[in-house]
Amino acid sequence: MAQARKSVGALTARSPKLLSKVRRALPDAWYCRANYLLRTRRILHLNNPRAYSEKIQWLKLYGQLEQYAPYVDKYDVRKYIEDTIGPEYLVPLIGVWSEFDDIPFDKMPEQFVLKATHGQGYNFVCRDKSALDLPSLREIATSWISQNFYRAEREPQYRYLRPRLIAEVYLEDESGSLRDYKFPCFDGEPYMVQVIGDRRAGMTENLYDRAWNLLPVLEKGYPNARGAIARPALLDDMLNIAAKLSAGFPFVRVDLYCTGERIYFGELTFTPASGTIVYEPSAFDLELGRMLDLSKFGVTEASRGG
Repeated sequence: MAQARKSVGALTARSPKLLSKVRRALPDAWYCRANYLLRTRRILHLNNPRAYSEKIQWLKLYGQLEQYAPYVDKYDVRKYIEDTIGPEYLVPLIGVWSEFDDIPFDKMPEQFVLKATHGQGYNFVCRDKSALDLPSLREIATSWISQNFYRAEREPQYRYLRPRLIAEVYLEDESGSLRDYKFPCFDGEPYMVQVIGDRRAGMTENLYDRAWNLLPVLEKGYPNARGAIARPALLDDMLNIAAKLSAGFPFVRVDLYCTGERIYFGELTFTPASGTIVYEPSAFDLELGRMLDLSKFGVTEASRGG
């Protein structure tokens, strides 16, 4: 296994574009195996997955995640949020468009956030419209909407989404940026809180239990915040909202924002980081894996192909 890891690492360093093309041509199961090995440096066990990261890979292949498409589309999900917890938790919407050139930038506010609706990571934060490079932004946004996000990581909930662009109002909290509060929820119960911050300087992540005790766990590649993060005054409210939004789902991560006295919805995620998070210590991957009951996804042997 050690030799296989060295070979994969050497190939990745020498020809990343070639390797990417080869991976994209693979069937889903083989793609997931190759991607998992490249990202985690571990062999993927699909017949008897135990770790959280392995179970997310299993869900991508056998979890019938296509049914969750309405909940991951960044525009369509707003209806679910409005019906479940109320419109006051939605980040105010500026507009939705099919093409970049349909956006009336002369009427846009000085600050806004532009997103594509059909995947993850398609975000552009405008803090000063007067400094906006429209040709560059057009190139970026056009690239977003030309892509099928499913092809990137084989997450089937994104496969049939219609690419669109939305703009939301710019939000900021006391940190001078906007922290993400992410709540992995199992059977409608939030298990912990992931706090993402310092995006401008890289990214930090702190993991807390529900009582706001810092967990001795790191996600590889993301250090803890330099200073202590105070327990949010609205933490209990956020936990209640996460429970309401995750009710009825065997597993989903609920992402929220908190600005002063307001809580806003971020997104719902069914395959966080496409199942390639590496936790330190690795025992935490197994701890989360014990929480994720794959039998609750109603998958039969027939649907798995035997």
